[in-house]
Amino acid sequence: MTKIVSLVAVIFIMQPYKLFSQPANLPKPDHIVVVIYENHNYDDIIGSSTFPNINALATDDHSALFTNYQVIEHPSQPNYFDLYAGCNQGVQDDAVPANNPFTTDNLGKELIDAGKTFITYAEDLPSVGYNGNTSSLYARKHNPSVNWMGTGTNQIPITTDQPFTAFPSDFTKLPTVSFVIPNLVDDMHDAPVTTSDTWLKTNLNPYVQWAKTHNSLLIFTFDEDELSTDGRIVTIFAGQMVKPGQYAEALNHYNILRTIEDIYNLRYACNAANVTPITDVWTNSSIVIGSGSESVDGFLLYPNPANDGFIIARGSKNIETLEKIEIFDVIGNKVFEKNIESLPEKISGMHLPSGAYSVKVSSEKTTYTQKLIIQ
Repeated sequence: MTKIVSLVAVIFIMQPYKLFSQPANLPKPDHIVVVIYENHNYDDIIGSSTFPNINALATDDHSALFTNYQVIEHPSQPNYFDLYAGCNQGVQDDAVPANNPFTTDNLGKELIDAGKTFITYAEDLPSVGYNGNTSSLYARKHNPSVNWMGTGTNQIPITTDQPFTAFPSDFTKLPTVSFVIPNLVDDMHDAPVTTSDTWLKTNLNPYVQWAKTHNSLLIFTFDEDELSTDGRIVTIFAGQMVKPGQYAEALNHYNILRTIEDIYNLRYACNAANVTPITDVWTNSSIVIGSGSESVDGFLLYPNPANDGFIIARGSKNIETLEKIEIFDVIGNKVFEKNIESLPEKISGMHLPSGAYSVKVSSEKTTYTQKLIIQ
């Protein structure tokens, strides 16, 4: 018995799997697109007329701007590893790592293991799965996931490494999470920087506008600053579930990774296990949870699938005061009932076994029904 307990302890230390479910105040976007730019200080970007499109994104009515998002280290490549895998893998320069492909936990593998999908779309990548150092204006040092391509432990297929020309115009075909890596001009690494600002609008504004009504999210950030005194870099969240405004908590790349891992209930990679997810930027009034879900006339219910709790909110066409929630099992037995005090409202303490249920929310004149899955 002692040996078994010791073995479990060792496994837990090596692989920080979760003991708890997804935090109830996190949404579950159908798609997350992460875009990474290069080497600029926060104060050089925000408020500057040189970057009208980034500033427009930062002040959009579905955007959150983080005003105290800090760089972790220098130079570029270790920061990409921090964002993708929670630590720099012992790499402290921009050279091709001698010990790649790595076998450590990473976001792409975590998503695949959870039945989700991941792709990197890199501009000027010459071919699918290309593992060379440079090609045209493509730089491998800015594409972290290639360092985990392979068939070994925690490695990912070469098909997860795609040229940016493969980025779909039908955004419903995007993977669950994707990284977008612009080339050395379009990511602000090389002059002219105004080209980078225009590139963002031309190539990603269509997705941003779509994400605002399709339960999806854009994460825009920089890898590092230019050795500024305060170490701040621009980071913006934009999407349907984002509560607009400016947020001043101290954050870094580990927090973004942890947030994505918690959203999809993934295990934690390296230092992501030691930080908190970002929980204060989400609105409870416009989130529609579930893959391929659409707005429900009567009420919204999320997350779905749920564990022991979920949130209900007013639907897009509902103008009535909803008064009561009832939950029924598959044979029609009522297993839970509660009066609704106000919306949105968290429903918890149901203690229901895993399975499919019918949720009925009613007013004096009307009832609305949705399917609920308890995991």
